[in-house]
This record gives sequence, structure tokens and C-alpha cells, in this order.
Amino acid sequence: MRKFVMLKEREIEGEWPTKQIEDISIRFFNYLQDYIAAGVPAYSKHAIMGPAGKVLSAVEADGFGENVESYVGFIANIHDQTSEHSLSSTGMQELKNGVEGLLQLRRVSSQRMFHRYVRAVDYDVFYRKIKQIRERSEAKKEASKD
Repeated sequence: MRKFVMLKEREIEGEWPTKQIEDISIRFFNYLQDYIAAGVPAYSKHAIMGPAGKVLSAVEADGFGENVESYVGFIANIHDQTSEHSLSSTGMQELKNGVEGLLQLRRVSSQRMFHRYVRAVDYDVFYRKIKQIRERSEAKKEASKD
């Protein structure tokens, strides 16, 4: 007979940081306004998220520790190689602020909760981009009807 496995009840880790997650999501969404993928347009999640998805993964994996400039440089390099437009100073500032917000969340939360926060930011940015793409598509259809 197997031994019983006893699980400890965990305390809830405070309130969900809705405001911070929304602010970070808006920062990455604003950064993505500079990003237009080179080549044939694709509509997979990875194509829509562009380098913003990579920075989320890098921060989640603790790729460069607490060094904001390293994350921004990493993404700026990817952006320059894969985008039709170069990264503007406004886009770079939005990217930097988004990374700083993520690192701040990581400092004040447990690793388990931080992974949940990153997923929430990921889904929120993706939702905003899909919504924008749909609105542009509908506007184009309406313009072609006239």
C-alpha cells in the first residue's frame, strides 16, 4: 500500500495586481505599435506578439537577472532583425517601462505567482493586438463597401 501524500494548504498571496498587470500590458502593446513583421503577414500567436513574447519569456526565465538594459538590448536586436521599421525612442521607452514593471512584480511576488502574472500579461497583450487587428480589418471592409 502506498503512503499518503499530505499537501499543505497555502495562504493566498495577497490581492491580484490588476492595475500593474494592465499597465505592463499597455506598455508592451504600445511598444508593438512600432513592430511590423517583415515578409508575409502571419496571424499565429508568436507572429502577433513579435518580440514582446520573447521578452516575457526571457524575464520569466530570469535570462538577464535584474538588468533592464540587457532585456531591452536583446529585444531591440530582435526587433531590428525582424521588423520593417526600426525601433523608435518612444517604443524603446515603452519596452523599458514594461520590463521594469515586470521586474518589480517579480521582486514582490513568489516565483509561482510571478509565472501567473506573466501569463496574464501575455494574454492581455495578445488580446489587445487581436482586437486591434480585427478593428482594422472591419474598417477596411467598410471602406471597400463605399
